[in-house]
Order: sequence, then C-alpha cells, then structure tokens
Amino acid sequence: MEKIVLAYSDKYLSYNFGPWHPFKPYREQRLMELLREHGLLGNYVDPVEPESATDEELMLVHTMDYIKFVKRASEEGTGYLDYGDTPAFKGIHEAAAIRVGGTLLVTKLVNSGKYLHGFNPGGGFHHAKPSGAAGFCVYNDMAIAVKWLRNNGVRRVAVVDVDVHHADGTQEALNNEDILLISTHGYDGRFYPGTGWIDEDGVGAGKGLKVNIPLPPHTGDDIYSIVIDEIISPILDRYSPEFLILQFGVDAHTGDELGILDLSTASYLKVLGTVHEAAHRHANGKLVMTGGGGYDVWNTVKTWFLAIVMLTEPNRLQQYSEYLDPEPTRTPGRYYEESLYVIDAVKQRLGL
Repeated sequence: MEKIVLAYSDKYLSYNFGPWHPFKPYREQRLMELLREHGLLGNYVDPVEPESATDEELMLVHTMDYIKFVKRASEEGTGYLDYGDTPAFKGIHEAAAIRVGGTLLVTKLVNSGKYLHGFNPGGGFHHAKPSGAAGFCVYNDMAIAVKWLRNNGVRRVAVVDVDVHHADGTQEALNNEDILLISTHGYDGRFYPGTGWIDEDGVGAGKGLKVNIPLPPHTGDDIYSIVIDEIISPILDRYSPEFLILQFGVDAHTGDELGILDLSTASYLKVLGTVHEAAHRHANGKLVMTGGGGYDVWNTVKTWFLAIVMLTEPNRLQQYSEYLDPEPTRTPGRYYEESLYVIDAVKQRLGL
C-alpha cells in the first residue's frame, strides 16, 4: 500500500464564479465525502490543510503587475479577469491563492520524501499565463510548483496534462525551460483555446520538450491507448524525470458537457498507471497529481476517486467496479484515420 497526501480546504468552495458557471467548486468537497464514505481517509489518504500561496510564490510565474490587477479586481468584485470566461468576484485572489497553496503543499511534502504521491484536486489551472487569466484559471499552480522544484534543486521535472483543453498557460510559462510538458487535448481548429498543434515544441532550452498531441473530436479509448503506449511512455523514459506532475482534468471524458473527446475511466486509469510506473522507474515514486477541468461533477469525482484507489492499492479497484465505465469507447472511422495521422506525425517529430 502507498499512502497519498491530499490537499483540501473548505476555502476551496470560495472559488465560485456563480451558479450559472460551468466550473463547480464543490467537486473537491464531494470527493472528500466519497473518500470518507468508503473509509479511505486516514487509512489510505492523509488530508492536509493548505495555506494561501504568498505573493513571492505566485511571482515564481506571474508578474507583480498581474497579481496587483487580480487583487484590485478581488476588492471590487466586478468585471472579468479575461475576455469573458473568468468573472471577478470579491475575494477571488484569496480563493485562487489557497488552491495554489494546495499544490505547493503536496509538492513540498512529496519532494521532502514524507510521501511518495500527492494530490490536489483543487489545482490544475493550466490556462493561467504569467500576465493574465484565461479559461476559469487565475494562477497557474502547476507551473508555480515546477518553478519551486527547480529552485530547490530538482532539475528534470515532467508535466503530463490530460485535460481536454491544451495546456497553453503552462506551456507559455515553461516554454523556454528544459522541462518536459506533454499535453493531450482535443483539437479541431476551433476548440478552446485553439492552440497546441504539434509544431509548438518549445524554444531555447525547451526546444523539443513541449510535446503536443492534438486529438480530433470523438477520439476514444482505442486511439488514446496507442497515444499512451507509443508516445507518452517512451518520451517519459527518454527524459527520465526526477519528479512528475500529472494534470488530471476529467473533461476529456465522454460524458463531459464542455469536452469533445470520448475517453472513459479506462483511459484515465491507463494514463495514470503509465505515469505512476514512470515515477517509480525514474523518480523514486515522486508524483503529484492535480485536478483540472471536469464539468460533469459525478464523472469527475468518480474518476478522481478511482485514481486515488489505483495509487494507494490497485488491487482494490474491482471493489469499486460500479464507478468504472462499463465499456471502452471507440473512435469513429473518419476521426480514427485523422488520429492515426496525428500520432504518426508526433512520433516522426520526436524520432520515435
């Protein structure tokens, strides 16, 4: 059994854009209830209460001008932080900073060796850029965690992002650093944020280490399994990271209202298993997972729950078979051929 440390605070609930907004801040609370209901808290999962990230920690990625802008909006509580996706509300700075604090806390605990694995379901805000909010994201907790690790002697950090949307903010923050970022995401030329084609592969020291895998609509488990086996796994082995961060947004699930991919719990557990094995092969098990997208609350919560079971005692997964999607998904013909083209193009670019 491998215990996992999980960051949670009731203050996460204050990251609330209103009842009409697709981002539901109570997902993490529902996860805690499910873990408690099944007796995992304390036995398999150690909950910890995070503190808010400081301005100095936020400035590992974000400009001071941007932080001041968010604080002003946080006091006024009106308008938007971006072009219309991320409304301001009173206290938004504090609501975002506590979630960054959660990712930093589990990162520090795993890096110190107190735990092998950590999870902040309240993290994963991968659209936030150094000088701007985007896509419901105020501060980029994963990029901040990467910068903290680099400042504390960890050179080779790998970030794997399986959210249905491209990890554009994380890419911008880390684009010229020799950090491996793998992003699988839906892509059709129109889908948000419209970036993440295979030619976006980093600059300077980061050249070749930003691996974008843009998947056509309705990509299912059959294609995603190939992506995991033929791209994600070999690239992780080639990079040989000292620490891994997995953004585990569940909006690529076939039941998600904002997604365009058709993955089931089988794909999520397979990619987690691959990243988990790579962590043990290369990084002495050091793996931090964050939440991310996921706009069908139950699909999101059950997938996170299954991930925790898999990380702590995978032999228990069949005890929770009612949470597993019953059938794997298949990619329709036209999209299947497009997906194979993307896979081949990525592999050629990477020399796989």
